[in-house]
Amino acid sequence: MQQLSQVLAKVKRLIIEDKENEALTVTQDIFEDYYKMSIDQLIYSEDVEFCEHVRKLKAEEINMLAYFVDEYAGLQEELSLQLALYKRYLRLVGILEQEYQFVSLDHMSRAAILSKAIANASHN
Repeated sequence: MQQLSQVLAKVKRLIIEDKENEALTVTQDIFEDYYKMSIDQLIYSEDVEFCEHVRKLKAEEINMLAYFVDEYAGLQEELSLQLALYKRYLRLVGILEQEYQFVSLDHMSRAAILSKAIANASHN
């Protein structure tokens, strides 16, 4: 877990330093190498398939995956990709809360913001 936290910190630092392409690459590597999930699986797989894969993980791993998905979504230029990834983020937070009784104030506040943004985007 500590290694994932360090990589997440690196991704955030790269974003701040305007090295977004490198941040994308590092995040994609984490999805593929650690989580054994391709970008296509992350974005386009059916919800049931995605949840089955995620439920094989420990709560702490899901927590970190949610952070990585959130950062990765923010790096996307296409709104449709951002929205798809933010919906995955919300799904991850839901799994953490409902199945693991894992509650994070960070995730709760971020989920509230994203839920409103997704609702607004779908009404436009």
